[in-house]
Amino acid sequence: MKNTTLVIMAAGIGSRYGGVKQAEGFGPSGEWLMDYAIYDAQQAGFNDVVVITRQDLLNDLQEHVDEIWKDKIEIRFALQQPPADANPSRTKPWGTGQAILATKDLIKNAFAVINADDFYGREAYISIQNFLSQLEIDEPVFSLVGYPLKNTLSDIGTVSRGVCTLNENNELVSITEMTKIDRRDSVLQNENEDGSFTTIDEESFASMNFWGFSCFLFDELEKQWQEFYTKNRNEMKAEFLIPTVVSKMMSEGKIKVKLLPDGKDWCGVTYSEEKELVINAIRNKIEKGIYPDNLRS
Repeated sequence: MKNTTLVIMAAGIGSRYGGVKQAEGFGPSGEWLMDYAIYDAQQAGFNDVVVITRQDLLNDLQEHVDEIWKDKIEIRFALQQPPADANPSRTKPWGTGQAILATKDLIKNAFAVINADDFYGREAYISIQNFLSQLEIDEPVFSLVGYPLKNTLSDIGTVSRGVCTLNENNELVSITEMTKIDRRDSVLQNENEDGSFTTIDEESFASMNFWGFSCFLFDELEKQWQEFYTKNRNEMKAEFLIPTVVSKMMSEGKIKVKLLPDGKDWCGVTYSEEKELVINAIRNKIEKGIYPDNLRS
């Protein structure tokens, strides 16, 4: 079994949530969602963790991680920073693709990538760990944990999801980014930019940004980033997103992406009103013995 690394993307700004979600307490002893991610990953067999964050959050994240995880598992940090010649008026991070690129010099084996502000469920970590531990370091085969789209909706408002199209081998063919998904008259639909609606298959899988990669990703990631940045240097909101990178690699026949249909237990906080729902979900798992009541001990 080969070594595997969990990469946690914790550099977002939480615009719809209204705060720094990645540093919000959800557990009974103030545990963050990424603490449960680290716990699940360790239980599944991951060897170490890399946390991607911003310079202004680094000290708080390091202090928190040291308090809970020191001597339990190796955790390193990577900084997602704007390019030196970026427009200083831009405050928005440059996207998940650029975030992962910040780990290039730290990662030397197959790795999984998650969002710090999502709860993915133990089964997903076990599934992707089993997949990654069989990969060669530069094998052109990636993976994505798929979650039933209907289980990732919000009662508060619309959600943005990558909707997956698969072939007969359960391999990813495409991911379509849909930004205003909701049920309308009991029908699952996305509201398009022109005001029209696209009906979505109830059995579709959604990407919740739980990826599995080999180091084959990095050279292509660097190449696509340079092309993207050259075109978008002065844009205030353009983002370099990992689904776009992977989709381009698939369309060019460079990789295959296996969908792992083991995403059964996702919850997250797109909106602040959902925080209590996630707290209750974690409390329920503690009562069932899935997590200890205090990860600090």
